Amino acid sequence: MFSEISLTNFFSFQDKISLSLDQPYSTAETFQQNTLYSYYDNNKKRSILNGAIIYGANASGKTNLLYAFTFLRQLIAKSHTYTEKADFQITPSPFQFSARQNRISTFSISFIETNIQEGLDIKYTYSLSIDAYTFEIQEESLTYQKILKTTLSKPITVFGRLKGRINEKNAQIKTMCNKIEQENITYKSILAMLIHDINKEFFEKETSTTAYQVVECLAHQVTKGFLSEQLEGDSLEAFAKQIDHDKAFKEQILATLYDFDFAIHDFSVTDMTDNLVESIEQATFSNEVKAQLIETTKKNRRFEINTSHIVDDVSYPLSVSMESDGTKKFLESSIRLFDALQNETLFLTDEFDNKYHTKIQEGLLNKFVHQDNDKKAQFIIATHNPLLLNPDRFAKEQVIFVQKDRNTQASDVFSLAEFHEITYNNHNWMNLYLDGRFGAVPEVF
Repeated sequence: MFSEISLTNFFSFQDKISLSLDQPYSTAETFQQNTLYSYYDNNKKRSILNGAIIYGANASGKTNLLYAFTFLRQLIAKSHTYTEKADFQITPSPFQFSARQNRISTFSISFIETNIQEGLDIKYTYSLSIDAYTFEIQEESLTYQKILKTTLSKPITVFGRLKGRINEKNAQIKTMCNKIEQENITYKSILAMLIHDINKEFFEKETSTTAYQVVECLAHQVTKGFLSEQLEGDSLEAFAKQIDHDKAFKEQILATLYDFDFAIHDFSVTDMTDNLVESIEQATFSNEVKAQLIETTKKNRRFEINTSHIVDDVSYPLSVSMESDGTKKFLESSIRLFDALQNETLFLTDEFDNKYHTKIQEGLLNKFVHQDNDKKAQFIIATHNPLLLNPDRFAKEQVIFVQKDRNTQASDVFSLAEFHEITYNNHNWMNLYLDGRFGAVPEVF
């Protein structure tokens, strides 16, 4: 379960900001409704919530906040291959509007993992410092704490890195760290190398340890959950591949479309790759060009998707390209949505309200509020829809505001819970927000 992200000196964020789903316990009914897990730290009860809704004016920094998730995901998923600055496909950028230029961007993310071993729950934290100009990694660490009856244990280090040296190594994975340290790791995340650049058969003993399990848990949560859009290839193509080989996924999509009144009865998917290859073979290109095109086409297979609509007991096919933008958006994001629900990871999306009716938005979020089989998936969405500011649906701690200071151009992050005078029963959150009582709205003159 996602707990918290903190960052400094990243795009419009100058000073440290945090977005947390890990909150002090509250007796509010809506807080209880949205609680996934509770534990104690220093004898004080805390709870992990199922999600957060981010509000803010245009250009306030909402997208920059979500971009931090994407940056960390790409670093952990890909940096084991990086040998130079140019290899970074997604890059950090420091805060630009200050006389005191700070080169270093910092990040920290925390998660809760239940039953990592029988009867053992843990909280683990990954931290990273990177030079936002050269992209050289300055510091990196992974620690975890055991969740005990009334508190957390002292942090246990998995690894700690200072520039090109791994200066702290958990005994359980020390030999793996020694192997990694021999390489040029200037642009490489230690975490990425432990996941992607290790012979797991050779290090079979090490990969069965608690320390390495923490590494795997973090990598899973980040690579699965820190994805705000379908990055690899065309989203509809990815959807077509998924429903073509995953019957359960297709059934989930059709059931949800029915519940949301999209009027789609079925899908048909046709693999068009062989037809495209045949067309290339008949073209007048040189043999070398043909070979390259055929290889690329076979690697990135193309599908034709048709929907089926039932009218008077007759099925009518329709190309998905002719469906509404809202339908296409749902299909494109459905892989991430249902993957999060199934695998208990984070669903992350910007402009959630774009092309969706409010009832559809509420229906999608309800899937996280009312999960099957006590699943613990979570969501973080950015939206401009004030109708979601409903005290019967979400807790104060789940309503996040991003506001940019007009004088400094720096973004800040705060929650509705910081407005202690605002209650669940006696205040209309939507009206107060639109009236500017919480900030995070555009100043229109």
